[in-house]
Amino acid sequence: MRFNAKQYAVALMESLEHTDPKDQDKVLDNFVQILAENNDIRLFDEITAEFHKLELIKKGIKQVELTSAQPLSRSTEQEIVSELNKLVKGKVEVRKKIDEQLIGGVLITIDDQMIDATVKNNLTQLKKDLTQ
Repeated sequence: MRFNAKQYAVALMESLEHTDPKDQDKVLDNFVQILAENNDIRLFDEITAEFHKLELIKKGIKQVELTSAQPLSRSTEQEIVSELNKLVKGKVEVRKKIDEQLIGGVLITIDDQMIDATVKNNLTQLKKDLTQ
């Protein structure tokens, strides 16, 4: 039976939650051994990312991807984070990404929601509105 990265991460999280802190090294050693036996060491980075997501969920923190055409100033980023904290009624962890094709503005992804406040999208909407 094949396991995906999320399944491994959930199993590891549950194992660590029910293990005495002094025995957690043994659990991690066993986990790596299972990955090796199943030829799934290649999934390590994905498992780590999934495990991190689970930790954030447990702490009530939403992971947000913030894409912009160029690096944002610290004050602009802080304003966006503040508004996102209000939107999700909690805290967010921001992963920043640069995409020069956006021209300007930002693209925000939260879970399966997307907020498209890019210049490219605004121009597309303007063109659509003018041609109707």
